[in-house]
Amino acid sequence: MAIIPTDLLDRIRDLERQVRDLMGSANTNPALNQISGGEVVIGDGGRLRVRTASGEDLLYLGQVEPDRDAQTAQQGLLVRRDDGSLALTVWTGTPDTLPVQPVQIFDRKGNVVVADDARQRGLARPYIPYPLPEPVASARWESTGATTWTTLYRGPGIAQHPRVHCRIAVEGAAGAQVRLLVDGAQVGPVGAPGAELVFTEPLAAAYSATVTFEVQAKVATAGDTVRCHPLALYGVQS
Repeated sequence: MAIIPTDLLDRIRDLERQVRDLMGSANTNPALNQISGGEVVIGDGGRLRVRTASGEDLLYLGQVEPDRDAQTAQQGLLVRRDDGSLALTVWTGTPDTLPVQPVQIFDRKGNVVVADDARQRGLARPYIPYPLPEPVASARWESTGATTWTTLYRGPGIAQHPRVHCRIAVEGAAGAQVRLLVDGAQVGPVGAPGAELVFTEPLAAAYSATVTFEVQAKVATAGDTVRCHPLALYGVQS
């Protein structure tokens, strides 16, 4: 029997180990839970679905039902809460009569609380009231002849925006002034006759807090009169 050198046996063992390592690597799937410096493309009618541990859909992105027609699929987005109720959709349930997809936000009862207008522009919901038309004749406005700040209008409001937009009409003698108070503190500048008081200023109130708005006025000289009327109070973005 031929004598095999020891170093050759060692080399054969190393080759066998390397082959086993390669075979093991070939059967091992790499981790696919991270993307660095790239992107994921889902096309050709594909979709992305995220589900809870119980198999309920949380997010559905891509081809959705119903189709736009027999040849055209609808692409959209549906987001659900973990209780299964719809939270957000970019989708149309009637593509034949409403081809443009509205963006809709739902409450837990399935009511649409925020939506854009899919037919023209702007908001569909919520309905936001316009300020009511006010008396043109200033004689019908509230007035005062006091030389100290006097409240002529008072009412509650709920703070839902970081700033408030105010517009107040003013008429009266020279030196008269009007101002807006929120919870007893002046907001914005003081106005005077000759021009409307118009400003947009930060609202120092916690979100959803109930605040009290007051419109105050005063004259500079006893015997004078100032009249004013609030035309608009809007909550606006920062």
